[in-house]
Amino acid sequence: MQINRLLIKSNKAQASAPFEVLVAVILMGFVILAGTWALINLSQSTCIGNKREKMSELKEAIKEVVMGSELTIKNISFDIQPCFNERYEYINLITYSNQTKCTAYCGGGNTCTLLEYYYDDEKTKKQPIPPICVELPTAVEYETSTYNCFIEGDPEAEKWVAINPESFETNLKQGKYQLFMKSTLSSNGARQMCFLKRNRGV
Repeated sequence: MQINRLLIKSNKAQASAPFEVLVAVILMGFVILAGTWALINLSQSTCIGNKREKMSELKEAIKEVVMGSELTIKNISFDIQPCFNERYEYINLITYSNQTKCTAYCGGGNTCTLLEYYYDDEKTKKQPIPPICVELPTAVEYETSTYNCFIEGDPEAEKWVAINPESFETNLKQGKYQLFMKSTLSSNGARQMCFLKRNRGV
């Protein structure tokens, strides 16, 4: 009789062992999943913080060039990493004629220039960083011809490409940039900036 009881207890223990192992595996899976999710969120938060810092540095450089003398030149290393899928990340400089938007981000005005970062994969659109007001005191146009930014024959012209950061086709990606104002005005009397991006491999 005693032997039968021992056998029953032994069988019950053996039967419960696989179940306990299964529960342990499931719990471990949840722990690993939660830990991975936390690391991804931390990595994205750190990335967004770094990107916000670089965007603020770019904003200050633009302001210094526009408000400074014609001799002011800013060289910027825009060292940013993608925080999500790089294909759908965009950074643009956009001028709005929208009092509501200008009041929200610049404290007032009918026209304002914002530095914006957003993610848009046609399914999800989000702005992890609120638009940054560039606070330009006057309208600025951007030279689109690289060679018009240099003296004729200057070998430096081969190393750069002029971009219009306000064009929706332009995406300010990682790279080296050089900013300065031209000494001549545009045909309509507006000041012109050379917003240059360094050619890769140069």
